[in-house]
Amino acid sequence: MSIDEATSLMDLPSPILFEILSRLPPTTLLYIKSVSKSFLNLTLDSEFLKLSRSTSPAGIIINQYSLDEISTTNTLKLLKFENQDTDHSFCLDPNVDLDLQLYFPVDTFWMIGSVHGFVCFNYFPHHDRVDTIYILNPRTREYIILPEAEGVRGWPNGIVTYGFGFDPVRFEYKVVRIYQEKIYDDYYKSKGQVYTIGKGYWRNAGHVMFSFMSDGMNLYAKIHWLVYDANGNELICSFDFENELFESFPTSPWHTKKNCPNLRTLGVYGRCLCVCDNYAYSHFEVWVMKEYGVTSSWVKEIVINISPECNDWLCNKRIFMLKVLEDGEVLFLCNNDFMFLHHPVKKTLKILDVCEGNIIASSHVSSSFSLKSFEAEVVNVF
Repeated sequence: MSIDEATSLMDLPSPILFEILSRLPPTTLLYIKSVSKSFLNLTLDSEFLKLSRSTSPAGIIINQYSLDEISTTNTLKLLKFENQDTDHSFCLDPNVDLDLQLYFPVDTFWMIGSVHGFVCFNYFPHHDRVDTIYILNPRTREYIILPEAEGVRGWPNGIVTYGFGFDPVRFEYKVVRIYQEKIYDDYYKSKGQVYTIGKGYWRNAGHVMFSFMSDGMNLYAKIHWLVYDANGNELICSFDFENELFESFPTSPWHTKKNCPNLRTLGVYGRCLCVCDNYAYSHFEVWVMKEYGVTSSWVKEIVINISPECNDWLCNKRIFMLKVLEDGEVLFLCNNDFMFLHHPVKKTLKILDVCEGNIIASSHVSSSFSLKSFEAEVVNVF
């Protein structure tokens, strides 16, 4: 073959390219997208998105815990879904089932989030001790312990919240730690810190004059939180992992001071931010921001009427969106107690009998990417 006849990967038919790209590990795919506009455009194609969803090993990582004085439980499980015509079957993957108490402290151990197979945890002790952050890959059984954040202390001296995400430009994984010092009433002055895995130290990310209510939600290489300003107004605050800057924009409509802010949570619906709002006694609703950052694009996408049959387990509970399945059915976590499925078209509700006790859950894609790739980290293996 002459040089003129030589072909590149981009010369392959689109269906073959889509098939190749869909089978790449998430971290490899992100790297390719960051260095080639041609590949980036391909991965945004609707046919590729459809194929990648169907071949993705995505599931739900579950941190099951119990704070019972008699017996303390802390385990990690992976829930897998399979499409069967119009129904979904689910099972727990025995290869991921992990008793965290064998390797970590037995006190309160919270899952912050999952990115590319890495799961971020926070061990938050009582009194004036500093919280500890772990990064774990359940598939490789590797974990690292991040160094102690200097200059700030945890409870009872302040409130700490977190975010865990990925910078696709620098190909870096980062943890954001926000320490909130109470100024007056319910108003907090928040100081941000950033840890890049592989760097070995925390860096200052500036001050943010908001009160943060929960751990962050990943979307578009940014972490997002529901926050409140000095006047009690709810906003959405984001942190850009590339530029390491905080920004804010308006939240979904119909929120007033009369509503209970503890019953609103932030989530991701497909590729859009959403707010799950359960302040009403009669129904639960999900607002979706169709165009990122555009206030006028908020749309009420889901409404679940709270009937007498489900009043006890649905009314006045914090509800978190976990995953939108292939046929549009949505998986929710209710009050860290149990998960349930809702089909917006069929109007069905189904509680999943997965595991007992309290649970924290997050979308998760298994990966064999080793933490040993980060030279500055001390990697422990189970």
